[in-house]
Amino acid sequence: MYELSLDAYDDFIKLQWYHLHGRYQPFFFNGILEDYSMNYAQEKLGVVVDGGRSVEKMLKSVKVHTVGFNDLEILLNSSLLKLKNLRTSFYTVEKKECRLDYLLFKEKLKNLFATRKQKVEAENLCFKVTDQSEILLILPHVDPSSVEDIYIEDSREIRDSELDIGEVVQTAQWKNARTLTLENCVLSAPLKHFTHFDEAYINVGSISMGDVIDMKNGICQRNNFEKFKRIHLYYVYVSDEEELIRLLGEQTSDWSYTQVWLYETVDPRTALRLEKFENRITFQTRYVCPNMTLIPLE
Repeated sequence: MYELSLDAYDDFIKLQWYHLHGRYQPFFFNGILEDYSMNYAQEKLGVVVDGGRSVEKMLKSVKVHTVGFNDLEILLNSSLLKLKNLRTSFYTVEKKECRLDYLLFKEKLKNLFATRKQKVEAENLCFKVTDQSEILLILPHVDPSSVEDIYIEDSREIRDSELDIGEVVQTAQWKNARTLTLENCVLSAPLKHFTHFDEAYINVGSISMGDVIDMKNGICQRNNFEKFKRIHLYYVYVSDEEELIRLLGEQTSDWSYTQVWLYETVDPRTALRLEKFENRITFQTRYVCPNMTLIPLE
């Protein structure tokens, strides 16, 4: 299995394509590029290229995004992309003189993936982005049936910044993924779009009692509930918390100091355990035991 990795800055690009055994040195086998790792840095006179077996060299009178894109295009067009990992990282533009080239690079990247005869197959998708448009450059052009895990990180280095993913959650790739992990961001999207994940770590900022009830009901009514493991829902604020606790139903006696509820699900062998902490709600499965009292399925 292979990994394709792209890091794009306003004046620097890092491009990697390698087998997961860990080699980074490029070599060819039967005409197929096996491993590739290159750095492209913009200088006053042109672009400095180094990596792999090549000696550092200067390409004069060219732009870093043009050189990096050309090599990426060769990789994509010469390889049948069945990837274990597809990782793309985009960062805030710091240099105004690079802004236009950076925007053009992203548009060309989108077209490059969109015009492939076959969609890229990738199990694990990792996005480090400044907004959802950078996710949508790639995500819609990945084979939905191949996607298992999605990782999203806000690369703006602003702690718990809000990231709107209203369009991302509508894609077939999102709906087919089984696990989700977030880092350094607060997502803005209705919680009903998260109930299909078997395992997820979500930070959503403010939530309403309706959001929590809808999520609980959506998980309990999953047709494939036997695959569900857990969802950790982190939040800063919940509206009308006392009313939420009342609507969740009768609490279960528990040895811990958390608030616990147990619910029936579509699978009679397993229940949904909901635990409420100060700034987190956890949904997870629990096997049904004799004489266990469950809140009926709605």
